[in-house]
Amino acid sequence: MSMSIGSRMRGALGVALLLGLAAGTLPAARAQDTTVGDAPPAASATGSAPARLANDIREAVIRVPVSVENHLGRKLDAELIVTTFRPPGPGPFPLAVISHGRPPQESRRAAMPRQRLESAARYFVRKGFAVAVPTRIGYGELAAVGDPESSVRCDTPRYASAAEAAAAELSAVVRHLQSTADIDPSRVVLVGQSLGGFATLATTGERLPGVVAAIDFAGGHGGNPDTRAGEPCRPDELRRRFADFGRRAAADGRPVPTLWVFTENDRFFAPQHQRRWAEAYREAGGLVQTRELPAFGEDGHQLFARGNDIWQPIVDAFLKPLGFPIPGALTPPADGAAITDEVRSLPSSRLAAGYRKFLAAQEPRAFATNGLRWGYAYGDDAPSRALALCDQYTDGEERCRLYAINRTVVWSAP
Repeated sequence: MSMSIGSRMRGALGVALLLGLAAGTLPAARAQDTTVGDAPPAASATGSAPARLANDIREAVIRVPVSVENHLGRKLDAELIVTTFRPPGPGPFPLAVISHGRPPQESRRAAMPRQRLESAARYFVRKGFAVAVPTRIGYGELAAVGDPESSVRCDTPRYASAAEAAAAELSAVVRHLQSTADIDPSRVVLVGQSLGGFATLATTGERLPGVVAAIDFAGGHGGNPDTRAGEPCRPDELRRRFADFGRRAAADGRPVPTLWVFTENDRFFAPQHQRRWAEAYREAGGLVQTRELPAFGEDGHQLFARGNDIWQPIVDAFLKPLGFPIPGALTPPADGAAITDEVRSLPSSRLAAGYRKFLAAQEPRAFATNGLRWGYAYGDDAPSRALALCDQYTDGEERCRLYAINRTVVWSAP
């Protein structure tokens, strides 16, 4: 990895967003979704949840019935809340199922809103995937049902029952969407962060037909950065769990390829543990690629939520030989005009106010427009978020395109 990437990972990244319309009205801006440190997603800039669905990526919400058992064998029935996104067109689309993490605090788990993981979802939509983001039992409005993913005790954690419940929920979502007409049931990719990564790898042991790859970002269980930084409860027991996942994944002789991404400064699960877990999965018969990355900010556990520009090219490279060649990472053009504070070259003079706001923002930054409407963002994943903010209000209009990134004008004729 180049030194420039490593230094980017060590810097703190902003997450502020702003959005405007050329017509002069200024709707509430939506803050970036995040599961940083297994925290719930951020609310909107006005302090409430997003008011409208992201129509440009066909956001919808469905319910998927599921039945699981907790560590006491008690049956828990619920309807999972699943946020879905789709590219334009009729499909059939490959499917990516993205799984959220777990805050250590019960109050934060109960307060979690419907999970969207929008930046990651947009990445997969750009690759041509339909995306499903389940909110699992034990979180948000489903916290009242019970907590089947609880490890119960730190000295004798119940990781096996947690894995079984999470895998059952993800399997139910996959099967439900595989029966949908616009989904290609033979091309499913599982993705998860933190406990969502643990759940993703547990689900590879289910050997679901159609699952062709799994991607784990800092997967594990039993971590608490405030009380046991880097040291989860009983990492040896987690090693046995990951070995079991690998053994079950290879039981039919056709294990799916897996990618494990983690950093050297993860405050939930230190990298030496994640290396051992990956080795256990591989030694048991699973297929493993690992990418151990340099330190990211103050806590590398935040990479999936705040390091989109870093992990997206890595996932592109992993998925390309598996039959997914469309890039999802937004790569700035190599050439372009240098930015000045001149606004006369804009496609429309009505964009001037928004463009000046963009010029005043810190880098990394991006400005998008369709000539009538505009959006800009700064911080991680700025180009994707600028496009998303602009496109939210382009129903029936020309889609937005990037006009400028950092200090370069990248606008070109359609």
